Amino acid sequence: MDYLSTFSSLTDILHAFAQALLVPDILLLLLFAGYAIFSIGSILAEFFTERRNFKVAMPEFLAALMSADEAGIPEVIRSSKLLNRQKSALLTVYDYRTLPGDALLALIRRLVNTEETRYDRITGRNNTAAKISPMLGLMGTLIPLGPGVAALGQNDVSVLSTSLLIAFDTTVAGLVVAAICLAIGKIRGNWYNDYLSALDSSMATMLQKIEDMRKDGTITAEKPSNYAFLFEQGLKEVPQDNTANKVEEKLEDKAEDAAQSAGAVTGTATNTAAAPTAGTISSATTPASTMGSTTANPVVNPAVTPASTPSAQPIPNASPATRPSAIPSTPTAPAARPASSPVVSPTPRVSSASDARITPETTPTQGQAPTSTPPAGQEQ
Repeated sequence: MDYLSTFSSLTDILHAFAQALLVPDILLLLLFAGYAIFSIGSILAEFFTERRNFKVAMPEFLAALMSADEAGIPEVIRSSKLLNRQKSALLTVYDYRTLPGDALLALIRRLVNTEETRYDRITGRNNTAAKISPMLGLMGTLIPLGPGVAALGQNDVSVLSTSLLIAFDTTVAGLVVAAICLAIGKIRGNWYNDYLSALDSSMATMLQKIEDMRKDGTITAEKPSNYAFLFEQGLKEVPQDNTANKVEEKLEDKAEDAAQSAGAVTGTATNTAAAPTAGTISSATTPASTMGSTTANPVVNPAVTPASTPSAQPIPNASPATRPSAIPSTPTAPAARPASSPVVSPTPRVSSASDARITPETTPTQGQAPTSTPPAGQEQ
C-alpha cells in the first residue's frame, strides 16, 4: 500500500514536471523562430556587403604581392578585392615586418586563429539552432499528448483536439526552424572556408615576401608602421558600410580635391603673369590690323557720304565734322582725292547690319572737281 502510494506520488510529480515544460518549450520555439528570421536577414546583408565584393583572383593577387617593392605592398593590398578584415590582417603583418621570423609566424597564426574563431562562432549558432529546434518540436508534440489520451478515455474530445493541435504546431515550427538554420549554416560554412583559404594563401605569400626582403636587405623600416590602423580608421569614417569600394572612393575624392586645388593655384598664377603681355600685344597690334585690313568695314559718319577713294587728305570746303578722325585706333571714313587724281573704279556697296551704307558717287574724271554732300542744316 505504501509502495503504490509512493509510486503514485512520483508519477504525479513527473506529470507535473512534464506539463510544466510545455510553456518554456513553446517560448523557446518562438525564440528560435525569431532567430531563424534574423539569420535570413543577416545572411542577405552579409552577401551584399561582403560576399558580393569578394572577387579577388588569387593567382594575380599573389603574383602582384611577390613582385611589389616594400613601399608598394600596402597599395597592392588595399586595391585588392579581399575582405576588409583580411586586408587589415595583411597590413598588420606588413606593419610588423621588422619582427624576427618566429615572432612574425606567431603573429600570423594569431590573426588566422582569430578569423577562424569568428567564423566558427557564427556558424555554431546556426548549427545549434538547427539541432535544438527539432528537439523542442518533439517535446511540444509529446507533452500535450498525455492529457489528450487521458481525455479520450473520459470521452472529452475537446481536450484531445486541443492537445493534438498544440502537438502539430510545435512539430512544424521546430522542423521549419531547423531547415532554415541548417541551410544558412551550410551556405556560410562554404563562404567562410573560401575566406580562410584565401587568407592562408595570402599570409603564406606575405611571409615569404618578407623573408625575401630580409635576405636582400631591402627592408628600410626600423620600427613598426601604422598602415593597418590608418586603414581601420578609414573604414570607421564611412558609416554603416564596410565595403572597400567606399574607402577607395573616399581616398580618390581627397586626391582629386587636392589636385584641383593645385591646378587652380597654378592657373591663377599663369593668368596673372600672362595678362600684361597679352594686353600690350593687343593694344599694339589692333590699330595696324584694323587700318591695314582690306575686309574690315569702316565706320562712316552718317552725315557725310564721301567718294569711295582710299585717301586720307581732307575734303575741300567741308565742315570739320566731315574731316577724318586723327585717332589712329579708330578707322575713319576715306576722303575724296583732289581733281588731279586718276580715274578710280567704283567701290562696291558695303552691306552690314552694324555699318552705315556707302553709296558710290560718280568717280571724278580728269579735270573735274570732287563732289561732297554737305552736312544737315548747311547750304551747299
